[in-house]
Amino acid sequence: MTPTLRRLLVVLTIAAFALVAAACDNSSGETTTTSGPTTTTDRSGTVGTTTTMPPLVSIPPEQIPGTHSPSIPDDVALAMRADIGVLMLVAEESRALPFLQIPTVTILDLAAFQARVAATVEEDLDPVEIARDQAFYELLGMLDGETDLGDILVSLYSEQVAGFYDGDTGEIVVPAATDGFSAFQKITIVHELVHALTDQHFDFNDEFEFLDDAGNIDEVSALLAVVEGDATYQQLLYLEDLDPFDAADAVREMLSFDQSALDSVPSWVAMDLSFPYDRGLAFMAAIIADGGLKGVDEVYQDLPTTSEQILEPRKYLRREHPLELPRVTATLPGWEIHQDATMGEWGVRLILTDTLTPGMLTQAAAGWGNDSCRVFINGDDVAMAWSYLAESEQDAEDLVNALISHARGAMGASSSTESGGGLILEGGGTYVFIDRMDDRFVFIASTVRNAGGSLRTQMGV
Repeated sequence: MTPTLRRLLVVLTIAAFALVAAACDNSSGETTTTSGPTTTTDRSGTVGTTTTMPPLVSIPPEQIPGTHSPSIPDDVALAMRADIGVLMLVAEESRALPFLQIPTVTILDLAAFQARVAATVEEDLDPVEIARDQAFYELLGMLDGETDLGDILVSLYSEQVAGFYDGDTGEIVVPAATDGFSAFQKITIVHELVHALTDQHFDFNDEFEFLDDAGNIDEVSALLAVVEGDATYQQLLYLEDLDPFDAADAVREMLSFDQSALDSVPSWVAMDLSFPYDRGLAFMAAIIADGGLKGVDEVYQDLPTTSEQILEPRKYLRREHPLELPRVTATLPGWEIHQDATMGEWGVRLILTDTLTPGMLTQAAAGWGNDSCRVFINGDDVAMAWSYLAESEQDAEDLVNALISHARGAMGASSSTESGGGLILEGGGTYVFIDRMDDRFVFIASTVRNAGGSLRTQMGV
């Protein structure tokens, strides 16, 4: 639900930490390579001997375009590109796809990298959109009115980004120590190389831009989970093959990262930030278990359209699509439509994160069938009309009960009155109306009571 950063596909330190730990637990055995004579048997059964050329071990560094920070000596930068050349072949072999062209790789010292990330984030974040998102999250009780959403995002990405792929330019940008890549930095490079590789084959960046421009929040979340889950899975394979000492070095480097910004944000923001990585990884593991890498390639050509399909991969494998539900068409004269979107199962979980226990949260959100939400802005005021269709009447009842608790608590609408079969909740300048009809419900919220009443009339409740 957080605003998307349209040009950044990143590897985050919060995701990398779990993977490094997994590598330390799971890495085992030795790997060996062979070259020289091999025996072959033709269709007639005749055995022959052929001599193979030594395997290619690296793309020559001079063939990898890009620049590096002046603080990094030229000979060290050349050695880094040699490392990248090796990792390119690792990514190709592991992902079973060839690079169609060698991506540009920009190597920056830490200060230059952090400045580049901050500048890119600030460029991509529209202050007007951020202010409107903030008003919406405050209405829902997800932000407290004291927290600045823009500052959160700039701080988080500046702190957590360990490398990124710019889909608009095809450029990979990575940080490096002045004496060469650390084990952890090589891990991040593999992740970003997989982004470049899959974008060349499946053009996911164009689809991402289209969905993001259209405001399809739930569909954007699903696509990001595919892209990041794929890269994270391949990153994990690389980690599992690391020498244990290199894996330990990577853990130590990971632990040295400043986590203060992440520790200070609302829990739902941290959850949303990690969603494409941890949930995407689990999704990709299910896809690979079902159909191998061929199945992953097919996912890019038949993308999941909902976060529900990411959270429950079997629903994607069955091609279980959302139930039919008319879109919200209500209007408010003088108000601007800020969002026409689908919250999705993940959006429901984010709203209720601090209201329900994890088990209750999963139960309340898991019955998602479809939804349509329209958000309005008028100066400092905000309103929303949300239509929701559950998979069963019990699912709808469970979620409505959870939303009532959320409205009374996080949203501050503690005073309740029955009205027309539904329930009005008010307090602290917030108006909420909830009405359930069997497996469907309508949820209306606004900072202006009359606007909420108008939306209620137009929604027929």
